[in-house]
Amino acid sequence: MKKILLSVCALMVAVATFAQQARMAEMPKEVAAKYVANTEPLVVPSVQNSAPASIWEDDCSDANTWIFTNTSTLNIDWAVEMDPNTIPVSVLSPMASATAANGYMFISSDANNTGDNDGTPIVAEFTNATPVDLSAYLNVRLSFSHNFRWWNDTRGVRVSGDNGATWTEFEITNQTAYSTPDQNSDNPHISEYNISTIAGGQSQVLVQFYYNDNDIWAWYWAVDDVVISEIPDNEITMQDEVSGGWWVAYQIAGGLGQDYTFNPLSQVAANPYSFESVIVNNGTATQNVTMHVEVTEDASSSVVFTGSSSTIALDVSEQDTFATTTTFAPTVGGLYTTDMWGIGDSANTDTTNLMSIVTDYVYGKDYNSLTGTWQFARTTGGLEVGADYDIYAAANLYSVDTYIADYSVVGTPVYAVLYEIDADPNVDPIWLAQTDDYVLTASDIDNWISIPFLSAQPLVAGTTFSISIGGYSSPTDTAGVGVSGTGTASSDRLLDKDDIYGNGANSWYSISDIPMLRMNFNPASVNAVSAVEKSNINVYPNPSNGIFTMDVDVIDYAVSVTNVLGQTVYSVTVSELSTIIDLSSFNKGIYTIKLTNTDNTISKKVIVE
Repeated sequence: MKKILLSVCALMVAVATFAQQARMAEMPKEVAAKYVANTEPLVVPSVQNSAPASIWEDDCSDANTWIFTNTSTLNIDWAVEMDPNTIPVSVLSPMASATAANGYMFISSDANNTGDNDGTPIVAEFTNATPVDLSAYLNVRLSFSHNFRWWNDTRGVRVSGDNGATWTEFEITNQTAYSTPDQNSDNPHISEYNISTIAGGQSQVLVQFYYNDNDIWAWYWAVDDVVISEIPDNEITMQDEVSGGWWVAYQIAGGLGQDYTFNPLSQVAANPYSFESVIVNNGTATQNVTMHVEVTEDASSSVVFTGSSSTIALDVSEQDTFATTTTFAPTVGGLYTTDMWGIGDSANTDTTNLMSIVTDYVYGKDYNSLTGTWQFARTTGGLEVGADYDIYAAANLYSVDTYIADYSVVGTPVYAVLYEIDADPNVDPIWLAQTDDYVLTASDIDNWISIPFLSAQPLVAGTTFSISIGGYSSPTDTAGVGVSGTGTASSDRLLDKDDIYGNGANSWYSISDIPMLRMNFNPASVNAVSAVEKSNINVYPNPSNGIFTMDVDVIDYAVSVTNVLGQTVYSVTVSELSTIIDLSSFNKGIYTIKLTNTDNTISKKVIVE
């Protein structure tokens, strides 16, 4: 069962209780080289409340303000790094702290260690050279920006109120566990600690950052913008906002409680949106807090749902999970924007915005915005990249929609697979069906494609399924799938079917990146193919401003154009071998042109810029 957050707890406790299911195997260190991304936030907060004025701060640009120590056999120290692009993991590079351009603290096992358990541990610290005088401040907070990738390395921060005679330690990772949802931190990750009982009212306060790679060829840690500030009387913050019931409602609705950004009406009716968040009291006074939610329908610009949680009293440094007492079940398709915020006695949180599109047939978790890729067809072997879906109302799956990475090679065969997810997390996904190989064409690259199953695949209500895209080992062919950021309320996975990572057998791993893989319940999609795989069809220019010329080798066919919601926005009957399709009056985006006659249905993805 997922943990319902009731109070502030030790950081490492969150590791064991973060997910409803037992964690699959961690990704090996070498995997990062095959993942490419530029991250961006998936939820958008409003302009934040002004931060409390700092008492002391250091932007990590001057090594003279710190004392460096190490007990490394390699004599490796922390150092001020001036290049934000030094971060060795692409998903976390460049370093995105506020003052990264003028330097940040950096230490790297990846660059300096080459093996495991070979007697060359890297153990190093940096400590502020001049003690901080906090004698006039009783309630104080330590915060800093950082990013890291974990692989069996220990990192944390120590605080002393007596010039180093005694220390209190805040561990972020250790050799076996990490406190973030994934091996990759945010970029940057902002850590905050209430150090009032340690440093409040003290005149000789030290802060020390420590790193130990535990004699493992591990990764790195980058730290910047270290601040000690006074804690205000009244301050609450909201985090981990979800709309699918990830924290609480899944216990009643079943499934995992994932957030769906593309949500068919049939699924919404059976599992309405459940809005939840975690609210933290960071101030020095008790707050009676209520979470509020407002949903706006984009098409009409009207508020279609308002809701609130029960009021919960949060003591100082306490946090709790808040959930609206009512759910939202839209009956009309389209885009819906959700605003969520918390109100206390004397403080408010910022407002966070979530978005979801209610569709006819498409079931998806991605944000339709490419933030990276997973390479699944490689010279060293094939992988499958998968996304889990909870089925709340019985449906038939006809095809898998997926976004093909721009480096994919024309002619590469790929396929889609349907699995059933067992309730026991220790049981591997159960294979149900696989499509024929789909051979990538030029127009498929950096584009959405639809891979059909040979027949409809029944999805039973109350069951969790996984869809994946896979490839094969080849010296020349390669392919990747797009990902759309990372998400707390999403369960996604990877199958190393050719044992690329040397686990001794094919193995499943969890990934935090949301693959651009969608279920398609549209019966018409089972016959649809992309580009010219089964007929001579040419649409150009593509992309365009909306004016397309379409050349075909058949006559007497119906043309229909659908948007990403599966809604038909244009239709015409044509009896010419060449015709003009005018989509210039529609919004920019991806559309599907379908040609249908008595013999076949052919589809083509086009982009309106």
